Amino acid sequence: MHIQFEKLPGNPEAFFNILPADWKKEIAPVWEQYAPEADIYVLIDGDQIVAGGVVAHGLPLDMAHFFHEVSEWVGQGYRYIGYLWVIENRRKQHLGSLWLRELAKHDPKAKYWLTIEEENLGHFYLSNGFRMVKKLQKGNITEWLLVKD
Repeated sequence: MHIQFEKLPGNPEAFFNILPADWKKEIAPVWEQYAPEADIYVLIDGDQIVAGGVVAHGLPLDMAHFFHEVSEWVGQGYRYIGYLWVIENRRKQHLGSLWLRELAKHDPKAKYWLTIEEENLGHFYLSNGFRMVKKLQKGNITEWLLVKD
């Protein structure tokens, strides 16, 4: 197994196609607005994308509802990680952790923030060097903010 980490050039559809349908429906229509401040990084095994995620500068569109809660990290230059996904048949192979390690190697001085909608995902991020900052609540939306310095 020789897995490559790389920035996805050109058309983002190859990444969008591995995402769950609801995630794809969320990001694909707004990607043109997202893209100037974001990059997609993927893990490729052979000719197949097995994992990937988005790294954005500034405040991404899908996080605008938490502007006040995350502005401290955005203002300090932290980059947003979103849509981190590993394809179903490659789960339990530590590919999410590999993606995060390779991202850190790609830009060792970068700091990151992200949110999770399922609190139980916190363990994965905590084991990869993130720290839980706070629970965010807006109406019926609950997320947890994590950062990595």
